[in-house]
Amino acid sequence: MDDAADAQRFLRLFSGMISYSTPHLYLSALPFSPKSSGISTRFTDKFCHSAKIISDHNATWSVVQGELRGHSGSVECVAFSADGKRIVSGSFDKTIRLWDAETGEPLRAPLEGHQDWVLSVAFSPDGKRIVSGSFDKTIRMWDSETGEPLQSPLEGHEHLVLSGALSPDGKRIVSALSNNTIRLLSVDTKVCSFSQ
Repeated sequence: MDDAADAQRFLRLFSGMISYSTPHLYLSALPFSPKSSGISTRFTDKFCHSAKIISDHNATWSVVQGELRGHSGSVECVAFSADGKRIVSGSFDKTIRLWDAETGEPLRAPLEGHQDWVLSVAFSPDGKRIVSGSFDKTIRMWDSETGEPLQSPLEGHEHLVLSGALSPDGKRIVSALSNNTIRLLSVDTKVCSFSQ
């Protein structure tokens, strides 16, 4: 991370306390800056009598109070992986993005394939797959590690797919449609179990 970005994160995270009382710059902000940050490596040794964190000191900047940027259209849906380490987002730009939940950095290039707005994203319980639903009336499944589509789109929806999720065993997908119905699909057979 360059010095300007490092300084921006420092100010974004600590500006409230620093503006309240300037000494907090040395008493609170500097000791709680991540060990690898440029500000910490440059200035911590110069203030040897300030507080020290003995354990669980962050090595890098957290995303706390941060913004994840990359989509070129409105972000319509987001979800955490079950372990909390990744975030998936879907957008009006027709793409799906994966993010590191700790650093806020993108994990790979955007997932592309939907022909219209992405309205729904969800991780499978084991975190290995992502299911997405779209304005294009399809559901897609993706490998969350490689970003590759796992199969051809699940088609046959006559209405917009507003939301979707995988069952705990990963064998079924439930989708909510714009015509006030819910569809349950078998992942293997792509057959609708029922519709309500």
